[in-house]
Amino acid sequence: MKQGLCEKCGNPADACYEIRNNNVYLVKFCRDCGRTSSLVTKDARKWRWKRDIACYHEPSDQKCSMNCAACDHQAHKTPTTVAIDVTNLCNQHCPICLANCDSMGFAYHPPIDYFEKIFKHFAANDPRPNMCFFGGEPTVHGDFLEIVQLARSYGFQVQVFTNGIRLVDEDYCKKLCSMGIQVNFSLDGTAPEIYRKLRGDNSLASKRKAFDNVVRSGVNKLAVITTVAVGVNDSHMTELLEFIHEYRSHVSVWGFVPLTPCWEPGTVPLEPTTTECVERIFETMVPDIEFVSTGMMKFDILSRFFGRQTLGGSHPNCESATLLVSDGNGYHPISSFLTVPLSELLVKLRNLDETLSRKEAALPKKGLRRRFFDAKALAKTIPLLGSHLKLKRIFGSPTFVNAMVAAGDLIRGRKIDRILNERTSVKNVLTMITIPYEDKGGLEDARLRDCPAVFAYEDVRTGRIRTTAFCSWQTVKDRVCREIQAHYDGTALEHQEKREACGPSV
Repeated sequence: MKQGLCEKCGNPADACYEIRNNNVYLVKFCRDCGRTSSLVTKDARKWRWKRDIACYHEPSDQKCSMNCAACDHQAHKTPTTVAIDVTNLCNQHCPICLANCDSMGFAYHPPIDYFEKIFKHFAANDPRPNMCFFGGEPTVHGDFLEIVQLARSYGFQVQVFTNGIRLVDEDYCKKLCSMGIQVNFSLDGTAPEIYRKLRGDNSLASKRKAFDNVVRSGVNKLAVITTVAVGVNDSHMTELLEFIHEYRSHVSVWGFVPLTPCWEPGTVPLEPTTTECVERIFETMVPDIEFVSTGMMKFDILSRFFGRQTLGGSHPNCESATLLVSDGNGYHPISSFLTVPLSELLVKLRNLDETLSRKEAALPKKGLRRRFFDAKALAKTIPLLGSHLKLKRIFGSPTFVNAMVAAGDLIRGRKIDRILNERTSVKNVLTMITIPYEDKGGLEDARLRDCPAVFAYEDVRTGRIRTTAFCSWQTVKDRVCREIQAHYDGTALEHQEKREACGPSV
């Protein structure tokens, strides 16, 4: 028995999974409201496969209380990603969204001081988490450029999730992109009717102009974020993939948000989309593509060679990802360069990483033995990779010489993405990742406990910086944001009254 949230009252309740007609439901048993259930996926077989390949077993005891208002997620999980809601103001009025001023019933736009408190809190973390800005639409906040600059001054890598409308202003776009950030740009397709259905407007032309502005501004990293709605834009993914390929030297990530109903019943005639629905769309489009759970990408030792995966270690039924590689004419799945399925290679790499981690635990943190261990770890990693890669296709001719040069780069500590781009035919790699923003009905204790991403906020009653698991932010968001805004409105009024009491300045 698990813990979930009752769909009627929102309180924690006993829960379990049920599979019916290849659909998976999370069923809750509330003492006050009785039985309720929420659709988790429309592909039970794929859902179970992800658990099997990750050797995942449901925990024997409850993993968390599901009482997110009383919990502080960072106390038991050090975050790799910290999200902050900048404002609930927005320059669009999407019918599928409730994260805006009209829906929440009040305006939320805290001052810079609020954000600096959060930055100071996480600045001492080692490694520092990524800092991600959400809304509403974050660029609508009047001080947003200053907020981003402040975050960068504390040494954070910054991501901005934006609808792009504000970036039509070329000057504003240049200022934002010059700060060394990642822009996560919302783009749901290349056809105007998609935006009329999902966004209630004709914003495609503005988005295209803003997108070109971002590219010309030389942004540090650019990701396309697409809300996927079956029956609306699922049949347009081929055109959007071709569009992204045109910008392959700029776009490195394509993220998918499965459409989860969060609107009032009867107001939007759309069906829910699940992670596995998104995967199926591309499995039909691109032969041999394989999505795997990002939870399989958590490496403790091998991350020194591959780089840190910000979502690595998440629950096997959360985010999933894969890679596409461009040959200049179009994208091909990473499986084209492997002798085994991607999932099988990841299993072998994880097994090696776990073995190395156990051996490292007995070593001192510094010294000759530690350096020897790192060299030995690399010596075990290179043959494992080499035996599962199509070396000639990757390194060309002379294969052995080119592979040795790349191996030398790896030994010297260069990151694998730089090596691939400079030494191999694997260029313009596109990471495709599903980003399920859970509805309250789909939340359960084990998924929240394992989440490496959090939303952070100031508890204005105590002055402490608190966190919730990323997907559970919506369970406390309205109350927390209302309290924050009231607090800072009161502080501003108090300062104004003090200034007036002091009389005019000389």
